[in-house]
Amino acid sequence: MKPTLIKILTITAVALIVAACKTSQTATQPTLPGTTPTEVIHELTPSDLVQRLQKEQPAFHTANASKMSVYVDFKGRQMDVKASLKLVSDSALHLSIQPFFGVELFKLEMTPASMIVIDKMNKMFYESNYSIFRNTLGVSVNYDGIQSLISNRLFVPGEKVFPPDRFSWKDSIPGNTLAHQNETFSQDVLVDMTLTRIAEILIKSAGNTLKTGYSDFKKVDGIVFPQKILIDGSKGETVSSFHFTIEEVQFNKPLVMEPTNLSRYTRGNINSFFRK
Repeated sequence: MKPTLIKILTITAVALIVAACKTSQTATQPTLPGTTPTEVIHELTPSDLVQRLQKEQPAFHTANASKMSVYVDFKGRQMDVKASLKLVSDSALHLSIQPFFGVELFKLEMTPASMIVIDKMNKMFYESNYSIFRNTLGVSVNYDGIQSLISNRLFVPGEKVFPPDRFSWKDSIPGNTLAHQNETFSQDVLVDMTLTRIAEILIKSAGNTLKTGYSDFKKVDGIVFPQKILIDGSKGETVSSFHFTIEEVQFNKPLVMEPTNLSRYTRGNINSFFRK
């Protein structure tokens, strides 16, 4: 696997990432009804819907997606890789890329303060804070936003907490699409009104577009969670697709996440990594 494609996969995984499910016994669980968003007549205000989403959104302390498939389509090149993800809410996120027979070749370790990309194949590591995304990709990304994105939770880019009235109806038409915009970006949130879950998030900023779709919701360890996340992004004329499917996941189980010992690795320049 070439470094350029690994870089693309890793960067995208940070700004987007994963979700879905099957506990140790969930592969045959039926898909929940209502996973296709429909127009629903209701008397909710945007603030009402925001509060309902926040009340019903997945709440867990730990998530361990031990088996995932990732499909990547970038500049006409397609590939499938295996991956796994561990998350401790508000603390740490580890993403492992295993392109060959479960052998970990690349790893992403994130905390609220920083992120580290580890290239085990070349014994290199790259460390940065989240400003690298604004400088290289033109989007403001922080740990809270990434955690919310992979957890199917409502968020506003760059903000940890926001009031319910931050959103309005898209095009001022009551329905199932919330909207928010400021001077730097616009955000649309399509809601599955049957499940009270986010079905799609569309973010546009300075000519860049990021669309994340959630589907195949199932109940795992008491939590309704999407089995698939489809991420499609564009930056200028470059269009990328990243499709994540989690085949095994457990919630709220004891989870140990030890940071990698970097003494055997050489520090690299994160800016050069992003430019490869």
